[in-house]
Amino acid sequence: MAEVFGHETLTVYQKGKSFLAIRKQILDKISRRVAACEHLDRGAESILLNVAHASSSWSPKERVVYLGHANGSALECAACLDIFVAKKFLTGRDIYQAKSQLAEIVSMLIAMKDPASNRIREDHSDYEAVREKSFFSHASLDVYQTALQFTGWIESMRKVFSCTSDVQSKLDKSSTAVVLNIAEGNGRFSGTDQARFLAIAKKSTVQSASLIDLATADISSTFVHPLEGRELLQRIATMLTALSKRVTQDT
Repeated sequence: MAEVFGHETLTVYQKGKSFLAIRKQILDKISRRVAACEHLDRGAESILLNVAHASSSWSPKERVVYLGHANGSALECAACLDIFVAKKFLTGRDIYQAKSQLAEIVSMLIAMKDPASNRIREDHSDYEAVREKSFFSHASLDVYQTALQFTGWIESMRKVFSCTSDVQSKLDKSSTAVVLNIAEGNGRFSGTDQARFLAIAKKSTVQSASLIDLATADISSTFVHPLEGRELLQRIATMLTALSKRVTQDT
């Protein structure tokens, strides 16, 4: 019988492997590839890789960093699922199993991050998954829900925008980046990391605003819908600034 690596004995690692299969089932249901699809692919892989790195690290500080990366990736995956629902590709029922699995993974990673432990270990008594209706704490943030609303608005405007497919692709990526960076930043264990991801999200709002200008340049000025997107972006940017200040003060 072949020897197994230490990380392969961890329940959280095995659950991460199970999520890979669930991820494939989810992506098979998506009719059109969007930026969130690629992020879900990479995020699911990142969970496994970072758990493995954490397991093999002797430095407690380094282990916590890797666990934070894995946790951030799990929340990024959860945010991708929310985007699919916001874009009306899937329903809440379609993503329930995947989010339940991610909630268990997140719960385990948080329980494992104690920097005082000499080696990474699991405490099954701490593995009770989050049972909130939304599963994850970042989902209750107004800025996150508004960012999801913005991605849904972008999807609804696809056939209205008067721009190249390249601009539409960039707009999809930038609007997705706002959502994912809010979620992943919330999952990082370091306040410095959290602030960094919020700053990236803020930059993505600026990029999205300029891309909306490109996408609507040839639309009649009497057409009011583009204003809705800009108003959402302004609200998101204001909330991100306030949230970033709060995180920085607590760091």
